[in-house]
Amino acid sequence: MTRIALFGATGFIGAACAAALADAGHEVLPRPARRLWADNETLTQAPQRAYRPHLAGLAAELDGVGAVVNAAGVAISAARMSPGLVGGNAAWPRLLADACQQAGVSRFVHVSTAAVQGRTDRLDESLRYAPVTPYARSKTLGEQLLRDTTAGGRVEVTLYRPPSVHGPGRRMTTAFAAFCQRWPLVTCGDGDQPVPVALIGNVGATVAAILAADSVPLVVSHPYEGHTVRTLYETFAPGRPLRPLPTRAVRRLLRAAEPTGQWLPPLSAVCRRAELLLFGQGQQRGWLDARGFRLPLGQSAWDEVAAATRGRPHYR
Repeated sequence: MTRIALFGATGFIGAACAAALADAGHEVLPRPARRLWADNETLTQAPQRAYRPHLAGLAAELDGVGAVVNAAGVAISAARMSPGLVGGNAAWPRLLADACQQAGVSRFVHVSTAAVQGRTDRLDESLRYAPVTPYARSKTLGEQLLRDTTAGGRVEVTLYRPPSVHGPGRRMTTAFAAFCQRWPLVTCGDGDQPVPVALIGNVGATVAAILAADSVPLVVSHPYEGHTVRTLYETFAPGRPLRPLPTRAVRRLLRAAEPTGQWLPPLSAVCRRAELLLFGQGQQRGWLDARGFRLPLGQSAWDEVAAATRGRPHYR
């Protein structure tokens, strides 16, 4: 049994991590995240200036802890770039890593996002970045700052990258279910393009699997859950037809929206979600696949989530 400090334990992903870690026999200690404000320039040049006053107190909270999991952050894909976004997704995880070093905590798992690789053809476990939205750029900066902390070797840092996470009660899942019922289901190609999505229970189980391993690489991607554009639509809108769109025309339309999306983040976020459902995105087999890890929840759990959200009102 390991005493694990879990930051963001009351959030959507944090609650799933807490349950999975407790089921694995760990003692889970919920801890509150600090609210930080920072800018890119300060974090890049002198990161500790953004959080130095919090460091000693946070390190004291980690006394006697064997590992730390960070599931806290600003999880708003359509957010504008702001000191709060950068503080929550970049300054905060770096502060936590530095606190781990001071407290002598040897393991630190940071829940990042596959969005840091944006439009790359295939998601992988490299440090290649192609963020599209301000949210993804702030998470990318957080990863880069944590990568820098690994040079000393005193803390084993793991950057865990789940894709779009679905589950009961999540607004994004309810919104997607409503979309599937109200609008024509369209894609480019035949709909058999792989699409990276994750079920919330599988995310918690993956974090537990990472902490169960003796040695873990810097980046761990969430295992592919087997969905294609077609199967995802069929799960949330069974029986509805899938209509093909002309690929070239759709790409031109999305490219035309890019300049506006640079200063209008909600449009950029919507376009990125559309790209995933129109074109899909491949994924390389990762470290967990090589270890033989199998996700505990499969299609039947996806069907349960879809059934629970079907007909539920969607509030903006």
